Amino acid sequence: MDNYNARRAGGFLSGVLSLMLFLLTCLFIVLQLVRFDNAAAIIRNTDVSEILADTQISYYLVHQLNNLPFSETEIELSDVEDFIRSDAVSNEIGDVVDRYARALSRGDLDYHLTADDISAITRNLEPELQELFDHQLTDADHERLARTLDDIVDFESFSVGEAVEELGLDAAVPFLSISPYLLWGVGLLCLVILLLIFLHHRGNLADAFGCAGKPIMYSGFLFLLIWVIVEFYPGVFGTRFESIAEFASGLTTLVFRYGFAIALLGAASVVIGVILRRRRAY
Repeated sequence: MDNYNARRAGGFLSGVLSLMLFLLTCLFIVLQLVRFDNAAAIIRNTDVSEILADTQISYYLVHQLNNLPFSETEIELSDVEDFIRSDAVSNEIGDVVDRYARALSRGDLDYHLTADDISAITRNLEPELQELFDHQLTDADHERLARTLDDIVDFESFSVGEAVEELGLDAAVPFLSISPYLLWGVGLLCLVILLLIFLHHRGNLADAFGCAGKPIMYSGFLFLLIWVIVEFYPGVFGTRFESIAEFASGLTTLVFRYGFAIALLGAASVVIGVILRRRRAY
């Protein structure tokens, strides 16, 4: 009876640890997805032209770019998309997002890009701009382009506070401020749970790898399932969700990547457990 109770208690503890690892791994993936560092990757995997085509700014943007006196080619919306999705440009946009995030974490709601910031960015993108306009930009051209972009977007009015208000992030400001620390904390908790699982199964490594790998694998499968639904069946959750999903291709690509990587990691642990169990049997 004592052995039976001990096995039940051991099984219950394994179940609790596995559930905790599953939940923490899911939370870890979510925190990875909402990192501002992902902005560049999201942009590179997003159908920018489709998003711009649904806004009035797209026509104004193309019109203004084509009216620049130094432009020596006819720019189309597809050219703008290729430009935005290029590595250099998406990285610059990601850096801008990071600046806004840092300002948000400091509580500097008045922060916005200045004309000097825009001019510096255009100079960093000299090769890409030369290809877009088929022209080698001079200092005067960079200044004119910076003023044109400021006229299109109105960066002074697009402050951190304005962005927070437009996106409805007021309640999320504290969370965004500590998200890096929260990510590290959740990652550390995952490691602690893994250590506890291996200590609990220290007499049987096969069970330890299996118990650790399954919740990790299932969490990866969960996000792969989310990716499948958003990518192929967005209408399941209504037309509003479907319309949002159309513009989330960059984010869903990251969901797939993180889900696949985590599922593969968990599956590898389960396979190791199976191999150890078979060797032990022989």
